[in-house]
Amino acid sequence: MNIIVSILMLFHLFVTICWIANSAFLFSVWGLTVWVLSILLGFIAYKRINEHNIARKPLLYSTAFMAFLLLLTGWIHLTVSSMP
Repeated sequence: MNIIVSILMLFHLFVTICWIANSAFLFSVWGLTVWVLSILLGFIAYKRINEHNIARKPLLYSTAFMAFLLLLTGWIHLTVSSMP
């Protein structure tokens, strides 16, 4: 389980870098689908990890930050698309 958590957290770091760089890949339908799936997988992995694992809290923070970025992206898109 630690390998999956490590890979997932590295992927979250990659998504954060793509978000900062405004990558077209991340904001495509495929990119958004993978992004949402990584958030869901992060919450599932968080629930399955036992309480004594050291990677539990960083995984929760990483996944919550990905959800925050997704909501922020939606808000930015709605704001920009409503401008004349």
